Amino acid sequence: MKELRPIEESWNRKRIFLGLIFLAILIAGLAAFKSFVLDKNQNLPQNSVAKNPKSVQGASTDTNSPSQNNPASGLKTNIADQLNTIKQEASSINLAEIASSSPQVQKVIDDIKSIQNLPKDKAKSFCEQICSGL
Repeated sequence: MKELRPIEESWNRKRIFLGLIFLAILIAGLAAFKSFVLDKNQNLPQNSVAKNPKSVQGASTDTNSPSQNNPASGLKTNIADQLNTIKQEASSINLAEIASSSPQVQKVIDDIKSIQNLPKDKAKSFCEQICSGL
């Protein structure tokens, strides 16, 4: 009778390598889940609900001003105030300051001023050169 030997399983390098890659992906996935999901709760500030459990955060039922009763009138006054502010700012704009602030605009202004001294036929060609450069 033949002697039976226990069969030894050989270590398959391919299976070991794939197992290690799977384990690394699993660990990376768990770390990403922890950082994106679980750490969000740690970054939140301590809210007042924990200090006062009877308070509820959200919409208030108190009315502080009559404009809250009619939101459209509050919106109209807000828009009117913003328009008035814009009108005041627009009226205080000095065009000379804007024109002189940019060197490119200043060059075009100087070129146009120099056209005044040229004859009409040369002025036309010079003006076309200026406009083509824009």
